[in-house]
Amino acid sequence: MLGGGFTLLLNLERRRTVVQDTGNQMGEVEIQQCIQDCLKCNTVCLQTAENYQRAEGDRAKFEHISMLQDCAEMCMMAAHFMQHDSPLYGFVCQTCALVCNHCAGECELMGETDCANACRACAWCCDQLAKLVP
Repeated sequence: MLGGGFTLLLNLERRRTVVQDTGNQMGEVEIQQCIQDCLKCNTVCLQTAENYQRAEGDRAKFEHISMLQDCAEMCMMAAHFMQHDSPLYGFVCQTCALVCNHCAGECELMGETDCANACRACAWCCDQLAKLVP
């Protein structure tokens, strides 16, 4: 199910350093960590959604499942954009941070602490990266 996510990690030969006008740099290590955080969030959201799908539930759980799947997809997209050094990855990371923060709040309400923590970690790194993209 996550085969595409793991192939993203294989193509690491090309990466520029993100530099802000002030001279601050976010290096390769931080970008790779952000990719890892996005992929972890993708995995945790999909696992959580799968757990809800197995349990019979009401409409609220269906909407939560859909949100988890959307968050997972957004995280995969952000990782992919960073991986191939798209000139648009700052925009995607900014959106990913918003989606992950929303998902984290919903997961907390549902008692899904692990998912909320994965979403918050992804949101934080994506937000930091988006702030540094010129």
